[in-house]
Amino acid sequence: MVVEGGGAAGLAALLPGAKLDRSELKGKNIVIPLCGGNIDTTVLGRVLDRGLSADNRLCNFVATVSDRPGGIARLTALLSEEGASIKDIYHERAWLHSNVDHVNVKCVVELQGKDHAKRLKKSLKAKGYPLSWQQEDLCET
Repeated sequence: MVVEGGGAAGLAALLPGAKLDRSELKGKNIVIPLCGGNIDTTVLGRVLDRGLSADNRLCNFVATVSDRPGGIARLTALLSEEGASIKDIYHERAWLHSNVDHVNVKCVVELQGKDHAKRLKKSLKAKGYPLSWQQEDLCET
């Protein structure tokens, strides 16, 4: 349920120490209307993405792959095998400071949590992909 801040004022009034925190209401069933959904959908999307990222359910990394036919396809096949759902993918040729036959692939993937992210990172490294992983707590693995 999405409730704007002002729409939860009834609940706030019942919290410990608030105006309606009274002994005669303790143990009673109380109905509190929660109202308002006046939140911009773009803001809501950002809030959801940040929450998913904090839970390692949305991960961001850069892998360097061959710029030959099939290079990106092999990367995406591995992501699929590991159960990662690609949310966003972008390849960059111009600012890579290595071989001209390689490309940086920036990936945002949906995962099931920290353990899944660690398994994916381990699998990518095992296949020889140079990585720049964005979640700091996974950088040491």
